[in-house]
Amino acid sequence: MKLPYGQSNFKTIATEGFYYVDRTTFIEKLEGLASRFLFYLRPRKFGKSLFVSMLEHYYGEEWKSEFGNLFGKYYIGKNPTPLANSYLVLNFDFSGILTDTMETVLRSFTVAVKTDIQRFFSTYRGYFTEEDRKAIEEEKSPDEVMRRFFAILQRAVPGKQVYILIDEYDHFANELIAFRLDDFRKIVSGNGFVRKFYEVVKEETKSGLVGRMFVTGVSPVTVDSLTSGFNIGQKVSLDLDLHDMMGFTEAECAAMLAHVGIAEDRMPVVLEEIRNWYNGYLFHPDAPNRLYNPNMLIYFGNHHQRYHSPPDKMLDDNIASDYGKIRRMLGVGGEAYSLAILEEVLAQGETRAVLTSQFSFDRDWIQDDYTSLLFYLGMLTVQGKPVGGGWEFRAPNFVIKQLYYEYFVETLRQRAKLKESMYREISQAVVSMAADNDLKPFLQLVEKVISRLSVRDARNFNEINLKAIFAALLTPFSVYLIRSEVEMERRFVDLPCTNLPSVPVNWNFAFELKYLKKKETARLEEKAEEASAQMKEYLQTDDLRRVSSLAAYAIVFVGSEARSVERVEG
Repeated sequence: MKLPYGQSNFKTIATEGFYYVDRTTFIEKLEGLASRFLFYLRPRKFGKSLFVSMLEHYYGEEWKSEFGNLFGKYYIGKNPTPLANSYLVLNFDFSGILTDTMETVLRSFTVAVKTDIQRFFSTYRGYFTEEDRKAIEEEKSPDEVMRRFFAILQRAVPGKQVYILIDEYDHFANELIAFRLDDFRKIVSGNGFVRKFYEVVKEETKSGLVGRMFVTGVSPVTVDSLTSGFNIGQKVSLDLDLHDMMGFTEAECAAMLAHVGIAEDRMPVVLEEIRNWYNGYLFHPDAPNRLYNPNMLIYFGNHHQRYHSPPDKMLDDNIASDYGKIRRMLGVGGEAYSLAILEEVLAQGETRAVLTSQFSFDRDWIQDDYTSLLFYLGMLTVQGKPVGGGWEFRAPNFVIKQLYYEYFVETLRQRAKLKESMYREISQAVVSMAADNDLKPFLQLVEKVISRLSVRDARNFNEINLKAIFAALLTPFSVYLIRSEVEMERRFVDLPCTNLPSVPVNWNFAFELKYLKKKETARLEEKAEEASAQMKEYLQTDDLRRVSSLAAYAIVFVGSEARSVERVEG
């Protein structure tokens, strides 16, 4: 069976021999919820469109004659609910809305609404006339289109209910939030066309014409901003019973790998490798399973099935491009907050926050809001529930770390007013490290970055910033797997750097980093001895002993200069 790389149409997957991890069990769970109007958010490339397509085929009355063919081999085919094939399904996809200007957004949103309604008329052509189609085209705004649509339904299909599905509900809104926040406020305000669109839908939920609604997206900011415009929707993204509704558990991952030909004796090694890359998502501290990003895993499996080997690049270019768009939102309303969070995660491995329950631009955002937004965007994930309240967050996996290391490096470059040629210098410096254990070019780059930071940045510079710069400069060139503050037998080494499986190197590294301000220069010898002693302890752990060709260093910076660089032997 082929893996469904790039496929999001349920009928294609169910009938054309594609591998499918059964998610139909969640149909019962969704129907069992008190609310019938649901918002379920997950990061990009997490299988949302396929899930929406599965709901469309299950509930649409047009698929009734094909129910057995589509669902017979899955759980719900053997345990159908009374609501199977009982709705007229209206499917909206807002992923292609243009956002150049406010006029463009309105025109594009209106066209998208009309297009999807016309597709609905084609699907259920027996109920509707050519005059109905023309009536929809005559309307000028999204809310007017929806009012006319519901009026037509009441006349043409009395007694029937509509199930509304909305995929990527916030895609265009996120673009506005990132670049034109005032325009975003306008479209969700009392007179905004997006708010009015949802208000019309809300009215028809009261009348019973809209029986159910399922909405997917990435960020909760848009639905929170609608407030009273659509206050009947229930956000179920943190529901424990629905935690595994999208994404693959480790057991499902292993089953897929076995399907593509990974032998049982190789399975532990392969799992360990891809665990670092694709696993790690947790959307509630009490959830039992961390989840693999399904699109990332299918990319790996598809390559292995075809070529019997892992891909040279573990990060799919299509996914990198897609997640790259999310980086635009990291600076929403306060880049300094996002950078502070990322620095903390890069250097310390985690950060703590109280998850925001209601986002609003009518108040000043605090760091908890930015951490929460990064969590919903998939740039952070839950680590646990610490003593003292709040949640702990960390980067989910190496793919995401690599993406926001790149963001962090570019921000550093701009702050330090360095040329783009700096990337070539970094690449050459990393090669010197990997091939010859020559740290000098890399340390010179770190010194250049620190020395060129603004006076304010330099005044607040500390050891966390130093570790973040080291990790960020080393990561984007896909040579080393960089981990920060890794516990090794109850000791925490600052930065172990081990080569990625597909990249041969002559040297791996472990760094213990210390930082002093210039006025603290007198403590240089003391700090150097402290760093060296700590590294000697780390070198006695089994974790570091297993690393081949390891060069361990204790490094102390004073101001912008690497004043003490000692190679430590075990």
